[in-house]
Amino acid sequence: MSDMPRHKLSARKNRGLLAGAAALATIAVTAGALAIGSAAAKADTTGIFPDDLSPRIAAASDNDSVVLGVKFAPTQPGTIVALQYYQGPRDSGITTATLWSASGAALASTSVPVNRTVGWHTVQLPKPVTVTANTTYVASYLATKGNYAVTQNALNKPRVLGGFSLPANAGVFTYSRTNTMPTSTFKGSNYLADIVFSATGAAGSTPTPTPTATTTPRPTPTPTTSPTPVNTPTPTPTPTPTTTPTPPASAGGITALGRSFPSPATTGVPAGTALTPYTGPCTIQTPNVVIDAKVVNCYLRILAKGVVITRSQIVGGVYADYNDNVGSFTISDSLVDAGNSAGTGIGDAYFTATRVHVTGGSRSINCYADCTVQDSYVAGQFTDNTGVNHESGIRVNTNSHLIHNTIGCTAPDVAPDAGCSAAITGYPDFDPVQNNVIQNNLILAGSGGYCSYGGSTAGKPFSGQTKNITFKDNIWQRGTEMGAGNRGYVCGYWGPITSFDITAPGAVWSNNLYDDGSAVAPAN
Repeated sequence: MSDMPRHKLSARKNRGLLAGAAALATIAVTAGALAIGSAAAKADTTGIFPDDLSPRIAAASDNDSVVLGVKFAPTQPGTIVALQYYQGPRDSGITTATLWSASGAALASTSVPVNRTVGWHTVQLPKPVTVTANTTYVASYLATKGNYAVTQNALNKPRVLGGFSLPANAGVFTYSRTNTMPTSTFKGSNYLADIVFSATGAAGSTPTPTPTATTTPRPTPTPTTSPTPVNTPTPTPTPTPTTTPTPPASAGGITALGRSFPSPATTGVPAGTALTPYTGPCTIQTPNVVIDAKVVNCYLRILAKGVVITRSQIVGGVYADYNDNVGSFTISDSLVDAGNSAGTGIGDAYFTATRVHVTGGSRSINCYADCTVQDSYVAGQFTDNTGVNHESGIRVNTNSHLIHNTIGCTAPDVAPDAGCSAAITGYPDFDPVQNNVIQNNLILAGSGGYCSYGGSTAGKPFSGQTKNITFKDNIWQRGTEMGAGNRGYVCGYWGPITSFDITAPGAVWSNNLYDDGSAVAPAN
């Protein structure tokens, strides 16, 4: 059954651009875009969804940059004169709206002015785009800070709305820091992107607005104060160091070279999980404790064996100390938010993390010894306004296994010295870097000077002792930022990897590629 709120589709005719000057009282001009209220409507412009449609989830618990849209086909020819999006209470990073052809060509794109008013907003295209009946298009907007509005299970079946045919799973998304056509789907979600359409033969010309007019937004729903996380894990085949990558299997995953990798949509707390406050101790000294479906507002220190954390949201972190050697834990299907300060989300030893979304802090995961991270999504580190901390996605050291994850460091550079070192780091500063397997991971572009380190950095106290390091079947995004000295798009400013010594004992470098299919070479 659809979760879409029931509204009268006839109300949808009241959204659009006006050609008649008498009805322009509610139009405002902002940086070349139009914010238009439902009273400023024209009877022969329309769109896909009702005017009063509001999201079930006003702000998703997902702060990664993402392009969100809707796939549709008009049932009659006409022109699209504007695009629309729903502004939630927390998605402050909407920057661009675009109309795409089914093949991914951008037919029109426009900047979105800053606007924090909750509700529907309309942005005029530079010029109307002629569209053909029964031809598929995609309307999208780029939400650089996530926290978007969404209603799940609203578009999971084919339907016709407002004169537009929508396929099953018409809501589409793609995680990206730059504008691209969204193609992934998740649980029939409606991301509340829309169009302003004028059928052929109807007056669809763009009005000349009155600059002194004020904005009257569409009816504004009451923002939800406690949004339900929308991340739902979909288990992926469990790879081992000797297997080859599997084809895409996870709905909502990030696709690269025909393979599916974890995203916030496939990790974290499953949608629909009812969370209750955790009232137990933050220092756990009882073996085999299970924490299930809880909100934990502290840093869990694990001083007992066999602790299990599942389907939970942790605002803080989880930690078992290597030197103490008294604690071990598994954590799965959970969100770990290390907060807006320096700190580690999950560490340091004797743990397994599966389908976990880790965000915040300065280092998402410290895999110091005897740990496995699998099918997880790591990104969204904090902005260090002190300009001090070097940040990273996952640090490896000894007996670290990173299998089928999406790993990035997305914290911005802040002078004089803060910013990302790499998505994956491993330095022989305090111990030898040994016995690590990094396999079948997607490494996000823009994750530092280099996107990854191989453990053989020269001039360190334990340099020359690195051994048994495997990098196999990984994909590095090239990204959209030119590398140093015009060396091309190479993931990081300097390159995809450094300090991997192919001549070190037990070194394995196999089938590592850029996301365009070209080979990534080891670099020492």
